[in-house]
Amino acid sequence: MSDQLCIFDAPTCPAMGCQACICRSCLMWWSSRCPYGECYDSHRAAVNPYDAAHPGEQPRALWSSWRTDQAFWCRGGTFYPAVWCEHYVRYSGESSVRSCLGQNVQVFQDGYILCGIIDTVGCTECYRRFEEQV
Repeated sequence: MSDQLCIFDAPTCPAMGCQACICRSCLMWWSSRCPYGECYDSHRAAVNPYDAAHPGEQPRALWSSWRTDQAFWCRGGTFYPAVWCEHYVRYSGESSVRSCLGQNVQVFQDGYILCGIIDTVGCTECYRRFEEQV
């Protein structure tokens, strides 16, 4: 079954930091398209805080800051279970940098093009400016 997870596939947050967070293996995070910004767990802590979902439990005090991080789900301690968000797409680690009219762009595995000019003036304006220079 393609949607079934094995115990070895279950994501975990590593002890003492976020450097191997599951967001770091997501195409949406690498291509700056994550709807939650830099951290899905920050969003989850805001809408469904861990401490509110588990009232009366002892504060978690391993690698998290027990005074400030109790609302976060993935900061509960050594290898605390994490959850993929609904937008998660496994990043293959492959993207290419290509030359375009106004600047170099990064092309990701799904064809998405990361370009600062698209976000500011758009392709049509970039092309028009390029034509004026020629």
